[in-house]
Parts: sequence; C-alpha cells; structure tokens
Amino acid sequence: MLSFGFTDLAGSFDTGSAVFRAVASDTEELGTSGDVTRLAPTQATANYDVGFLSRSANANVVLEMVVSILDPMTATGTGAFSITDDDGDVLSGQITGTFNTPGAGITFFAGLLSEVSITGDSFDGPDGGSFVADLPGRQPYDGASVSLFILSGGGFFNRDFENVSVQFDGQLLPSPGSIVLLGAGSLIALHRRR
Repeated sequence: MLSFGFTDLAGSFDTGSAVFRAVASDTEELGTSGDVTRLAPTQATANYDVGFLSRSANANVVLEMVVSILDPMTATGTGAFSITDDDGDVLSGQITGTFNTPGAGITFFAGLLSEVSITGDSFDGPDGGSFVADLPGRQPYDGASVSLFILSGGGFFNRDFENVSVQFDGQLLPSPGSIVLLGAGSLIALHRRR
C-alpha cells in the first residue's frame, strides 16, 4: 500500500536511558533524503531531497526506540516513528523488533510496524510529489521495517554515540480484514458479471 525510505538520518544512543534515536539531519556530514510512496492505486511519491529540513517549516523524520540488550549480538527495540510532510500531515506508528550485529560495528534492525496512521487528505513532499492519503482499508495499518547503521570503532549499544548515519525503510501492508473485504468484493463483482 505504501513504502518509505530515508538515508543519512542522524543516529544516536544514550546508554543511561537506553534510547536509540534517528532523526532527519541537514549538516555537511549527514544530509537526509528519501521518499514516501503510495503503492496502492494511484501510485505517487512525496520527495524529500537533501536539505529538506532547512527548506520546510514542518517536514521531518523521527525514529525513537528503547533498546534492551539480550546478548552481545542481539537486542530488542520498542518505540515509535513519525514522518511529517511539508504542510504538517504526519505518518506515524509504533515499531518493535530486533537489532542484530555480525560484528565490526554493523547493526541492522528488522521489525514490525503497528498502529500506523496518516493524518490529512494528502501527503506532500517538501521537494515535490504528493498523493491522496486515503489508503485502502481502515486505519490503523500494520507493516514491516528495516534499518541499518555502521558504528565506527565497533560496539553494540555498549557506549554512547551520535551523528551516525542511519538508513530507515518500511512498508505498510493491508490489514487482514481489508484483504478479506477486497477479496469478497472481487468475488461479488465476478459473480455479477456472469
């Protein structure tokens, strides 16, 4: 139904609070860019080019999770995300999943999105592109997400860090109920054609 992807978010971790954050950045080192794309008919993309944070009064991306370390290579993350468009409409929801590391400072996250909603009638990219926010099915939506970052000097949530480049991607899926309704509607339409 909908996908999003952002690169070069500014990632940080505080060992005292166990909070991992990744937020949009517009610095010489980290220039966030990405998009939010409606995959359901009619497909369209809201664009976020490097520098959007400085050009837009509202557009932003925030990911925040509390991290619980399970072992030296695995941790859980639970929190929330929000993606704000150019005029203040928000795509937001809950996120939960698992961080893993194969070592060498590489950390990847795979998780589920839940309670996802989108406000407003349209979702407008700060750098062009817009789509009708009325997605198929009823809110809230569910989905999946992946993230990746590489921590210079290694480590796995055992020290504070900031300004680490984070990639954040996700996709919303139709709820099981809306799939059933779409399937039932298709069967009724097929039956009526005969």
